[in-house]
Amino acid sequence: MHKELFEHPDYHEGIEADAVCAQCGSANPEGTLICKTCGNNLRDQRLMRIAADQILDADVEGTVKVSFLAKAVALLGLLVVLWLGLNVDKIYTSLTKPRPLYDDASQGADAILFWEGDSRQMYDEYQGRLQKRFPSFSDAEAARLESEAMTSFNEGLYALYERHGSTEQFIGAGLAWMYNGEWHYVAQINTGIQVRGKATVTEQILHSQWGDAGMQDNGSFHALTGQASLGVDGVITISGRSDSALGKYQSAAYRLGSL
Repeated sequence: MHKELFEHPDYHEGIEADAVCAQCGSANPEGTLICKTCGNNLRDQRLMRIAADQILDADVEGTVKVSFLAKAVALLGLLVVLWLGLNVDKIYTSLTKPRPLYDDASQGADAILFWEGDSRQMYDEYQGRLQKRFPSFSDAEAARLESEAMTSFNEGLYALYERHGSTEQFIGAGLAWMYNGEWHYVAQINTGIQVRGKATVTEQILHSQWGDAGMQDNGSFHALTGQASLGVDGVITISGRSDSALGKYQSAAYRLGSL
């Protein structure tokens, strides 16, 4: 164990002092307190020399510890870089893969029921009606520019527009109808996406919870949630999201006519 810095040497009988004077270089008899040539205190000289040696020993030990620590940190950094290189694909996938936006994972499976469940026949029938009455761009624009005022939600054919800030773009059409006290709807988007679902109305707002609506996109099925509010000008503002995307969608529906 190293001695503490500036620790005084053990006491012995007699004078413990350096024989050779560090100031003038003269050699003095052993046990001499004061240098015979220059008067330098040889005992104080010895104490300062011992203290300096202890400090030097401590510095060397500290340097060894710092050197070891630096090497350990460098090795750890190298291992981290190597691990990142081997797992970069997994990390990228984990950061970019969309996560479900609902708590109950089973709700995502409910989306396919609108195409293969007990209610399939009803939705297929209205999807067929929509295909036959799908509006042209000019018909949709006429409905948008001359929207009819409505005091409540009405069954009928609607033109759908996606909203981008203050602009709107025609994206498809939909049908809405009442059945057994619930609203039901189908929609066809120009990109080939189909939407089917049901909703309940509360204070002029239609609500579709997770599991109440689904989307079919190129053979894949996704759960939807959202709401639709009726404006005094008859324009229905729709907002919602799907489990296949992190962002919300905003759209508007303009009534073209009855069922």
